[in-house]
This record gives sequence, C-alpha cells and structure tokens, in this order.
Amino acid sequence: MASSARGITAMDKDRSDSLAQMHLVKILRAYILQMVTEVPGYKALLLDKDTMRVSSTQFGRTELAEHNVVQIERLDSNDSKEHLELKAVCFLRPTRENVTMLKRELREPRYQSYHLYFTNLVSQMHIQDLAEADAAKEQVQQMQEFYGDFVALDVHHFMVPVPCNEVLINPRAAAAFGASEFEAVDRLVQGLSALFLALRRRPVIRYQRTSDAAKRLAEGLYTLTYKQQPGVFDFGSRSSPVVLLLDRTDDPLTPLLTQWTYQAMIHELIGIRDNRAVLTSSKVAEQYREVVVDPASDDFYKRHLYSNYGEVGLSVKELVDKFSTASAQHKQLNSLEDMRRFVLEHSDFSRAQSNVTKHVNIVTQLSEEVSRHNLMDVSTLEQDLANPASALNAAGAYEDIMAMLQGKAVSNKDRVRLVMLYALRFEGEAGRFSGLLDALAQAGVKAANPQLYAAAEDMPRYGGQDRRSGDLYGGGNILLKAKNVFKGLQGVDNVYTQHQPLLVETLRLLAANDLNPAAYSYAATTQDEALSWQAAYKQRPPREAIVFILGGSTYEESKAVAEWNARGPQAGMRVLLGGSNVLNSDAFLAALGAGSADSNGMR
Repeated sequence: MASSARGITAMDKDRSDSLAQMHLVKILRAYILQMVTEVPGYKALLLDKDTMRVSSTQFGRTELAEHNVVQIERLDSNDSKEHLELKAVCFLRPTRENVTMLKRELREPRYQSYHLYFTNLVSQMHIQDLAEADAAKEQVQQMQEFYGDFVALDVHHFMVPVPCNEVLINPRAAAAFGASEFEAVDRLVQGLSALFLALRRRPVIRYQRTSDAAKRLAEGLYTLTYKQQPGVFDFGSRSSPVVLLLDRTDDPLTPLLTQWTYQAMIHELIGIRDNRAVLTSSKVAEQYREVVVDPASDDFYKRHLYSNYGEVGLSVKELVDKFSTASAQHKQLNSLEDMRRFVLEHSDFSRAQSNVTKHVNIVTQLSEEVSRHNLMDVSTLEQDLANPASALNAAGAYEDIMAMLQGKAVSNKDRVRLVMLYALRFEGEAGRFSGLLDALAQAGVKAANPQLYAAAEDMPRYGGQDRRSGDLYGGGNILLKAKNVFKGLQGVDNVYTQHQPLLVETLRLLAANDLNPAAYSYAATTQDEALSWQAAYKQRPPREAIVFILGGSTYEESKAVAEWNARGPQAGMRVLLGGSNVLNSDAFLAALGAGSADSNGMR
C-alpha cells in the first residue's frame, strides 16, 4: 500500500509540475498514460481521425504495447470483427458523428467492455444517448473527460486541426473545398477551450481587431468561458494568463521565407506532419523514406532543432564519424567477452545506426533541394526584402527580382514568393508590382500554374497594411528601427537567418503591457470590463501567454517562442504558441491561391 501511495504522490506531483510549467507534451502524455494504465488487462485503443493525431504524436505502438495495448483502431473503420478478449479504451472527441458511431458500437458490442474518455465537455444530450444505447448490454464501465482536444507538437507548441485550414486564409477556399470559416472557428473554440481546461486556466482574451475571424473566435471563447460555463472554467485564485488571437494576415511575411534552421528547413523543403516526414530523394532507399522527426525520441534532432544548415551538416558528419568508430569496434569480436558485450550493446548499436542513416538521408535531400532550386541566391534576396535595415530601395529591388524571374535556375514557386515579398515591402509601388506580375506571366507562371499566380496577385489585398495590426517592418517604432539598423551594421552570423518574425516584437510589447489595445482588443461584455483588464495588466503585466494564429503558425515562430522561454524569469512571461496548422510556403501559397484554376504543383 505504501509503494502505491508513493506512486500516486509522484504522479500527482509530476502532473502539478506539468501544469505549473504549461508543459503541453507532459500534460497530454499523462492523460493517455492514465487511460491505458487504469484499465487492466489487454486492451484496444479506439480513436477518431483527430485523436489518432493527438495520440500518435505522443506514443508509438511499441510504447503503447508496454501497457498491454495490442490493437489500435479507428472508430470509423467499420471493422465488424469481434475482440471479446480485449477491453476497449475509447479516446474520442464528443462530436455528433462520434456519438452516433459509438451508439452503434454499444448496441452490438465487439469488445469485452468499454471505457470512454472524451477530449472535451460532453453535453447532457450525448450522455443520455449513450446511456440508452448501452442499456441493453451494459458494457460501458466508465466515462470521463480528458481534455486532449489539441495536438502537442512540442513542449510549447500546439495545433488545433480544423476541417479546412485554407478557409481561414482565403475566403474563396470555402467554395473550392465545400467548407466554411464558421465551421473552422467553431472547431477552434472547442480545441482552445479544451486547452484552457487541460491547463486549468481561464485566460483574458485579446484579439487582432482587423480580423473578423479572430473576433468571432474571441467572442465564441468569451461566451463559453465567461457566460455559458463560468463555473467549469473558474480555477480559483490562480492569476489569469492572456490568450492573444492573431490572424496570419498580421505577419504574412514569415511563411513566405526559405528556412535555414533544421526543423523549419525540413518542413519547408520536405514537409512534416505529426512529427513524421517522407523523403523522396532517389538516393534514399525505399525502406528509409518515412522518418520520425520527434525531439522527444531523438536526442540529435532535439539538440539541433534550431541549428542552421551548415552547423547541422558538420554535426551529421561528426555523428557518422562517431558511429564508424563504434562500428569498427563491434567488428573486433576476438573473445567470448567481446561477443557477450556486443549482444548486450546490440540494441543501442542498432538504434544508433538507424539514427545516423535517418539524418544522413534527411541532409542529403535538403542538399539536393537547395542546389536544384538555387535557394542560396534566392534566400539572399528574400532576406534583403524582409529586413527593414537593408539598404534595398524599390527600384533596386525591382531590378534584382526581374533578374531572378528571368533566371532558368529559379522555380515558379520561388519567383512568386519574391514578387509577393516585394508587394509587402514596397506596398506603394503599384506600377512596379504590376510589372513584376507581367514578368511572371511572361515567364509562363500564369499558364503553368494559375493558382500560384493568383496567390501573388492577391497578396496586397490579403496582407496589405490595412489588414495588419502589427508593425511588420518596424517603420512606426523608432526604437525597433534603430535596433534593426544596428543589427545590420553589426552583421549577423548567417546572412540567411537575419529575419525575425513579427511575433518577437509582439511578445515584447505584450510582456511589457505595451500592446496597443486599439489594435489588439479585449473580449468583454462592456467597455468598463475591458478597461478593468487593461488597468489590472498595467499594474501587473501577464506572466503567462497563449498566442494562437488563425491560418497557422510556423516553425520559425516556434523557434522564437522556445528562445523566449529559454530566458526563464528574465523573459517576464512564459509563452505557448498555437495555430490551426503549421505552415510552410507550399501550404500558405496553396491556401492563398485556392478557388482559382487547378494547380499543377508548387514548384
């Protein structure tokens, strides 16, 4: 009994520490671990399409098998096979569709018993429906709410997947994909409210005033947490963090740039989905093409998440050299003792070999992409366009981009990105922007890929100054402008990583309570309530913040938040970053061009 009590105390302490740190990975892992450990015996894990993503980013099948999970199944798989030797652990979103499928399952049970865990608040109507479906067989042993209605990508970075993220970036996508912005916003209300419950915090809500979608999300969250269910979201005397709801329009620059740090570069040039990537290089054998890129299970990847491309290349070479030395030692089996040691170390040796192979293959493909698309030259011009401290002027930039548009080594996608960056940096240069669009058409971009051309054409309307609340180029902030100029004079370690996302400045202003309330409003019933929040934060700025970007965050912004949090108490505020997707330039451009003619591929 004593050891059991110590185990519970340790678990409670770990959960308490996770909540205090807002450690998203530990919080979600604790939920899933409790499900699979408190149900004894052999079991199956029944998931929906969203909880499959939630679970797979935290646990592999091998680790789940250690807790006697011998089967993982989608609830919508329509499998009619009975598994009466297994108990069903159901981790599901409490949607109408899931409840309907679960009722069908309970009327004709295929498992020994059912243990229901929902990712969010369950309505009384759904509870009644499930009770009636279970009345005949009485197979349901328990039902609980475990608030895991979001995907934890890292300790500080999360995502609330929406049915069609494109509609949050481009309204035309609604017709193209048969989805609505209102449906997407409703899903975000559900995911973020679950996050608040998981963190045991009810935040003060602020939103980007120039965004209708951010305003609707703020109103939905405020209505749920402060009006409809105030008791559920009231966690006592804990100080309220702030949740800041941003639209991707506030910084359309960051997802357009070529990335040069390891995690962001993999996502930009290969693509990461739920901590997995698929390599396409002909130099990579078929069996090695699908790779896991998870900092929780890969120490090398964790150490080099934010290292630049050159540093990663050198580190991969060191990894190969180290492995080669170990491999040579393993070949020298001259005695029984050598063989015994080899058997003991073989699993670690195999893991090391697998890890070396993975990172060599990843860097191989990154190198091919950089060379094939002339990305070093493209990126140098991108950084000049993105950096307000650069000496670039509208006429000089126009000539530089024209030369790139006519170059055969530059892809259509990269041509378009350069034109879009020009439109953002030199918004008043309508004539030159029109000339660049004509050059895109002459280069064959419009004919080859109307969707890509439409993305360039629409950039001023999507991300122009009147759509933004933040100061993207630092023009209105004398201190920020001086800092950028000083940085330009001082030089940087890597010309390709000069850019800092707008989020860095937004966090600085938020932590100092200097974020303009006229541009980033408070969600409140009355003006007096909004003013009271302003006054409270003026006296004591927020110590915790959740920044959520409608349309999607980026790995460059995730890096910025990780570096912010690494400063500890000196930062003044701990930050979580979330989004409705994790964007790379392909996803961003596809969303911007959605609703136009069919695309023939981004490159």
